[in-house]
Amino acid sequence: MTSTFTIPTLETDRLILRAPRTSDLGAYTGFKTSERSKFTGGPIDAAAAATQFAAIAGQWALRGYGLFMAALKDTPIDVIGGFGIFHPLFNQEEPEFGWTLYDPAHEGKGYVTEAMRTIIPWAWDVMGVDTAQSHIDEGNDPSVAVALALGTKFDPVTTKTANAPGGEFENATTFVNIYRHHKGAMT
Repeated sequence: MTSTFTIPTLETDRLILRAPRTSDLGAYTGFKTSERSKFTGGPIDAAAAATQFAAIAGQWALRGYGLFMAALKDTPIDVIGGFGIFHPLFNQEEPEFGWTLYDPAHEGKGYVTEAMRTIIPWAWDVMGVDTAQSHIDEGNDPSVAVALALGTKFDPVTTKTANAPGGEFENATTFVNIYRHHKGAMT
């Protein structure tokens, strides 16, 4: 018996949001092995990055949703980042909306907010829930700005619990703030 699934392709004015491809591994590895990845658990070595990339792709098969790889419409082969839903099978009950630009040359252009404004409305029905989180490391002010632009609210109670002994982020190298998304709250 064979099981099949389809990963949709979404588009914005400037972006193509599509399934992860093997050809995206180089951009992902370049990001995860750099100091730029400090807010996403990096830097890590190339082998660990490849394992994480495979898990990102595999989440689509296991959950029916996941992170899209984003490319600019004028250069559709080159991936600029990963955007969408992160929901590992361990240690995380609620889905997380997450985003990462792999190259600083793409910062400050509104790509993250543009992508997430397309992904989030699609995601609610697919996930079958009415709330989600965004986990943002202390000091990652650009991600906080995106979260607020998407209509989130800081969740002090969940943040405190997640960072406390026995919490999800007990062993994190930085304090992780949790911002809460509610279906229909995005402005």
